[in-house]
Amino acid sequence: MNDTKNDPLNQLFVSESQAINRQELAELLLPYTAIHKETKEITFTSQFLELKNNSKILILLAAIKARSLILPDIDDKISPLEIIKMEIIPEGSVKTSLKSLLDLKEIKSEKGRYYLPNYKIPQVVNNFKKIKQ
Repeated sequence: MNDTKNDPLNQLFVSESQAINRQELAELLLPYTAIHKETKEITFTSQFLELKNNSKILILLAAIKARSLILPDIDDKISPLEIIKMEIIPEGSVKTSLKSLLDLKEIKSEKGRYYLPNYKIPQVVNNFKKIKQ
């Protein structure tokens, strides 16, 4: 009889419903973003503007995820047009960056809207820690 609870292979399974380390997510976002309490808009720091386009998209999607955790009535997905309207990366680069991140399996898409899966957040956090070193 297999003891699946203690099976080391369980580490391979990920789930969109897995818990998010809120502290880790906050520490990732603090240098780059803020969420305006009244308007619920995400604003960006000068440090954010120095990031490469793919990194900007990852931080944006992480910020959208964080906002949806505090304000559950707001979706954690965003369309390319909504990103373009934010004017955080050149318009021509938005779809290129989204496609690149999608091809790398860093993000997911559902009905033309993009999001950062919960299970990808620790990986994004680790990648940004490496950038800072």
